[in-house]
Amino acid sequence: MYKLYKQFNFSLILLLLFFVYTTTTSCVSTKNLLYFQDLPDTMNTPVTMSNITPFTEPKIEPNDILAITVQTVVQNPGNAPITSTSTGTFNMLNGFLVDKKGYVELSLIGFVKVAGLTTTEAREVIKQRADKYYKEPVVNVRIANFDVAILGDVARPGMINIPNEKANIMDAIAMAGDLNLTAKKGNVLLIRSEGDEKKFVRMDLRSSKVYQSPYLWLKQHDQIIVEPNKFKVQSSDQTFLRNLGIISTLISTVSLILIFRTL
Repeated sequence: MYKLYKQFNFSLILLLLFFVYTTTTSCVSTKNLLYFQDLPDTMNTPVTMSNITPFTEPKIEPNDILAITVQTVVQNPGNAPITSTSTGTFNMLNGFLVDKKGYVELSLIGFVKVAGLTTTEAREVIKQRADKYYKEPVVNVRIANFDVAILGDVARPGMINIPNEKANIMDAIAMAGDLNLTAKKGNVLLIRSEGDEKKFVRMDLRSSKVYQSPYLWLKQHDQIIVEPNKFKVQSSDQTFLRNLGIISTLISTVSLILIFRTL
């Protein structure tokens, strides 16, 4: 009887060790699944946060591609290359690369330096130059390649184009279909190019203080890297799966041997 009791305890210990091994290496903590965990679960009144990072317009950089259009209602009589139309609309430029020195070359107008300017400022500079060739021109400037890369444990990784040039990190995540449940929300990496330098910033999306981060608003060519948690890494690790299978097989074998010995 004592021998049977001892064998039963040994089997129980093996099963317990197997359970502890699998749960400690495989469980996904619910605290890592939620955004903004510092906010109360229930709120009778809205929570107001001060010192939100204000949006600032992005600056045009070398190698940006600008979509530029000039519209005019009244044609300048001295501007022979332009054909007057009943609508008064003329698309002058679309898709111009900013060179390494920060200039774009525009038809008739020539070279205009736009690097370091916002699109609003660039529009005014181009408009002043266009006044020589067009009557009351209306100029529009947009960064056509305002792209952000989001990679890692998201629903739809890849390049995201932001046409209005205004998006924060939460907007980009939404455009990528949200983070997967296995993503590490507390350790999202933002990579930003500034001149010849790269800045690496860790952001915790579990805290509402992300809205106070100086890196809240995205710039063109930012990269967002979302790491998977340990469970997802292990689930794709063939070595881990092989070891788990071996351990489970050994435990099953030992348990069967002990059972047969008691018969």
